[in-house]
Formats: sequence, structure tokens, C-alpha cells
Amino acid sequence: MPTIRLNLLNCIWAIMMKDGICEFRTRYAVSALLMFALISLASISMSIGAASLPADLTAALLWVLLFFCAMAGLSRVFVQEEESGTIIALQIYGSGQAVLFGKLLFNILMLLSLTMLIIPLFMIFLNVDIYHWPIFIVVLILGDIGIAAASTITAAMVAKTQGKNALFTVLTFPLLLPQFLSCISATAKILMNVKPDISDILFMASYNVVLMIASSIVFDYLWYD
Repeated sequence: MPTIRLNLLNCIWAIMMKDGICEFRTRYAVSALLMFALISLASISMSIGAASLPADLTAALLWVLLFFCAMAGLSRVFVQEEESGTIIALQIYGSGQAVLFGKLLFNILMLLSLTMLIIPLFMIFLNVDIYHWPIFIVVLILGDIGIAAASTITAAMVAKTQGKNALFTVLTFPLLLPQFLSCISATAKILMNVKPDISDILFMASYNVVLMIASSIVFDYLWYD
């Protein structure tokens, strides 16, 4: 049994590294996500000028920005397999669970990297002070994992459809809505110098676990049928 587990982990790692190397060569998703974030932040900053926004509105802007950045690039993990014709090879040589979690891990790492770039710019452009940094980082990590988990399974659903870009956003948003609202609420409290309740953090962590288990159950049907 330990051997089987090691093989699965090796497979997940290999698929994540493959996607990372492909992205490093083309830089398609990174460029799309980064340009969207920079243009959005610059537009918002020029619109509000030196005005200070309420904490709940600022928190909503941050998560809307992260959500649409994800919509701009995270669907590529399955779309590029379809476009390059490599999806058959993956189906032959990789198990469904390894493909799902390898691509999920790649999306999580890419979104976390983008968040690390966005947060300093967000603070500068919108003149935002952030309190309780350790809790804020936990909220960001849980929120990013939720966005990546929802994006990965919906990307697999729409990869073979027409109008996949519109469908990707339409399907992902309802799936992510409870997590999205929790992230906005927790971030708004942090911006008001109030610590979020532990129940908010537990809900976000539980939602991610449930979402990943549900994705794991559904994915084999999507992958092999």
C-alpha cells in the first residue's frame, strides 16, 4: 500500500511540474492574470483618486479582483491539453485522481503567487492598512485554495464545450459563492481591525475540504466518459 501511495504522489508531482514547465515556456496564464490585475488596480485607483473606501467595499474589491484573475487564466490547465492534443496521453498514462490533484496543486501555487504580487499593489493603489497579518494570510490561503478547487473542476467540465470561457465563469461563481462571501466578510473585519471569528475560518477550511472531496468523486466520470 505505501508503494501505491508513493506512485500517486509521484504522478501528482509530475503533472504539476509538467504544467509548470509548459507555463514557463508560454507564460500565457501568468501574463493574462498579471495584466488583468494591474489594469484593474490602476483603473480602480484612478477612479477613486485619494478617496478612502469603506472596509466592506475594499474587501469585496480585493476578492472580485482575485476571482476574475482566476477566471482569466486558471481554465488553461485543461483547455491547453485539448488544444495541444495531449489529453489522450494523460488519460493513458496518468490516473484521474493524479491529474485532478496535480492540476489543482498547480492552480493553487499560481494563484498564491499572484496574490503575493497583488496584495502590496492593492495596499499602495487603494491606500489600505491591513491589521492582523497572520489571520489575513490564513484567509488569503483558504480563499485561494477555494477559488483554485472550484476553477479546476469547472475547467475540466467545460474543456470540451463550445463557449468554454463564458461557461467557465458562469459555472464557477455559484459553486464558489459561499466561500466567496465568507472571504469578503473575514477580510472586511480584518480591515476594520477586528479579528474574524474562528467559525469563519473553520467554515472556509471545511468548504475547501468538501469541495475537493466532491471534485475527486465527480472527476473520474468527467475524465473517462
